[in-house]
Amino acid sequence: MASNGVDIQAVSRVGLILGLFGPTRETVSTAEAAELIGVNRTTTYRYLASLVTAGILEPREGRSYGPGPMLLQLGAFALGKQDVMHHAPGPMAALARRTAITTVLSVWGERSPVVAHVEESPGREILVTVRVGMHLRSTAAQAAVFHAFRADDASVRASLKAMSADEREDVLRAADDVRTSGYSGRVSVRGIAVLAVPVIVGGRMVASLGLLSTRDVIDVGAESKELVALRECADEIAASMGGSGNR
Repeated sequence: MASNGVDIQAVSRVGLILGLFGPTRETVSTAEAAELIGVNRTTTYRYLASLVTAGILEPREGRSYGPGPMLLQLGAFALGKQDVMHHAPGPMAALARRTAITTVLSVWGERSPVVAHVEESPGREILVTVRVGMHLRSTAAQAAVFHAFRADDASVRASLKAMSADEREDVLRAADDVRTSGYSGRVSVRGIAVLAVPVIVGGRMVASLGLLSTRDVIDVGAESKELVALRECADEIAASMGGSGNR
């Protein structure tokens, strides 16, 4: 019985350590991990070392640790098992060819959207893209779509609780705008432009679909041809999954 208790505690601590990684924390040191999970540094180091041995974490610069090959493999497997992944790649590739713009599909992870699939334009000389498995920040266009159309999900609500009051207010304000317009359009200070819409099947949002490029390529306005094409692609994916489209 005591052994079972120790095993459960160990699993719980491993879960806490893995839960530290996300869009705002890609690496963690022993001291940081110990403070965040409430365990002394010696014990925390043993857990981190064991996770490195298992390939779940890997050493990074500055005596820190980040996701290792086994964790990335499991993450890729989990993303690939999403039902939407069986239906989205074809329409996304067609959209990337049609618009000459990178097309990005995201699903909700534990606390933020995760990039699940990317189709890049074959004809664009300068390419803006993201990597599969990347956690998106709360300010991302696709994150706003999730907060607008998956607001009742426990994990989405939990992500709000972890934010500062100012960040939460900004996210909720953006979600209200997206809920009204049906899409999210953002242009960063660096000139990166994103359009994002929900993929809705059976009344439930299953993923966010986006176009990613520069502001001179994408018009993020409500009447833009890029938004029309993006919505048509989302509708095609939803229809192939048994839905009736988003509009």
